[in-house]
Amino acid sequence: MTSAPRVIVVGSGIAGLTVALHAAASGCRVTVVTKDVLEHANTRYAQGGIAGVMFADDRVEDHIHDTLVAGAGLGDEAAVRVLATEGPERIRELVALGVAFDRDEHGEFRKGLEAAHSYPRILHSGGDATGTEIERALVAAVRATAATVIEHAFLVDLVVEVGRVCGIRILRDARDGHAGTPDELRADAVVLATGGIGELFAHSTNPAVATGDGIAAAIRAGAAVADLEFVQFHPTGI
Repeated sequence: MTSAPRVIVVGSGIAGLTVALHAAASGCRVTVVTKDVLEHANTRYAQGGIAGVMFADDRVEDHIHDTLVAGAGLGDEAAVRVLATEGPERIRELVALGVAFDRDEHGEFRKGLEAAHSYPRILHSGGDATGTEIERALVAAVRATAATVIEHAFLVDLVVEVGRVCGIRILRDARDGHAGTPDELRADAVVLATGGIGELFAHSTNPAVATGDGIAAAIRAGAAVADLEFVQFHPTGI
C-alpha cells in the first residue's frame, strides 16, 4: 500500500489555501506553511472585488477581450482565457465554502462595474471587504481538513536534489525578533504561493509579509521568473 502524496503549500492567501483544499480533497497529505498567522495574507486586504462571468447576459469572450485590452497587449492570452473560462466555477466554489457576496433585494448577486470591464461583472462582499471575507472562508475550510498548518515559519530555501524540488528549509517560530529554529520539511510536491514584493518599497499598501521570499527561493533553485517589474501601488500608498 502506497502512502498518500505529501504536498507542501507555502503561503496562506487565496492561491495557497485554494491549492491546499484541492490537494486535501484529492487525498494528499497537506502541510501549509506561512510566515505569520494563517489569516494574515495579502488576500484579506483586497477591496476591489472579484470578476467572473456569473450572469446570463455576460460572455466569457467579452471578459477575455476586456482583460487583454486592459493589459495593453502584455497579457498572456492563454492564461487570460483560463482565468475567464474557469473563474466562474472558482467563484461558485467560494460561495459553497460560505463566502457571502453582496446580494440585492431579490437575492441575486449585486453587479459592480470597475476598471476596464465593459460589463458589471464584479462581485463584492461587505462593500470593500471582499478579500477579508474570502480569506475568512478559506481559512475556516482549511482548518476543517486534516492539513497540518505551520505558522510563523520563514521560508529559507527550497531543497533541490537531482534537479528536483523535494522539500523546503524554514525557520520555525521566526517572530518578535527571534531568528527562529532551522528545520527541513520533505514532500513530493512544493507549491509556492507566497505573494509579491510590495513591501520592498518605501511606500506600499501591502502588508508586512509581502517581501518576495518565495520568488527569491525559486530563483535560487533555478526557476524561471517573469514580469517582476509589475507591482501594484494603490493611490493611498503613494
